[in-house]
Amino acid sequence: MIAPPAIGMATSPDRWMAHPIVAPSSRPRGVRWIGIATALMCALAGGALWCLLALYAQRDLIPLSLPIAAIVVWSLRSHGYAGSWSGAAIAFACVALACAYSLYLQATAQVASLLGLPMRAALLQMEPGMAIDIAWANLDNVGYLIIVAAAATAACGTLWPRQERS
Repeated sequence: MIAPPAIGMATSPDRWMAHPIVAPSSRPRGVRWIGIATALMCALAGGALWCLLALYAQRDLIPLSLPIAAIVVWSLRSHGYAGSWSGAAIAFACVALACAYSLYLQATAQVASLLGLPMRAALLQMEPGMAIDIAWANLDNVGYLIIVAAAATAACGTLWPRQERS
C-alpha cells in the first residue's frame, strides 16, 4: 500500500494560507498583447463570416455585429482587460473594424458580381475609396445605429468589473 506524503503544516504556518491569485492586470505584458491579437483576429474572422452569410442570404445582416461584439468582449475579458478603459477602447475599435471589414467585402463582392469578375480580381483592381463609398451608400440609418450600439455594447461589456470567484 502506498501512503500519501506527509503534509508539513505543523512546521510551517505560511502553508496554511492560500496563495494569492495573480491579478489579470499584473500579467506579463506579452500575455496582454496576445489578448489584443486574439480580439483582433476574432473581429476579422467575424467580419469575414458575416460577409459570407450576408452574400448567401442576399441581405446586409447588420445585427450579426452583436454576436461579434460578444466574442470580442469574451476574448478581451479572458485575457485580463475586464474593467479597464484600454480594453473598452480596444473592444470598440475591434467591433468597428469587423463591421467596416464586412461592409467593405460586401461592397467588393457587389462590384465583382456587376462586372463579372472574380472577387480576388475585384479586390486587386478596385480603388479602396470606391468600395468605401459603396459600403456607405448601402448602409442605412438603422444599420448605422446597430453598428454603433454593438461597438458601445462591446466597450461596456469590457468595462464591466471582473467578479472575484469564491
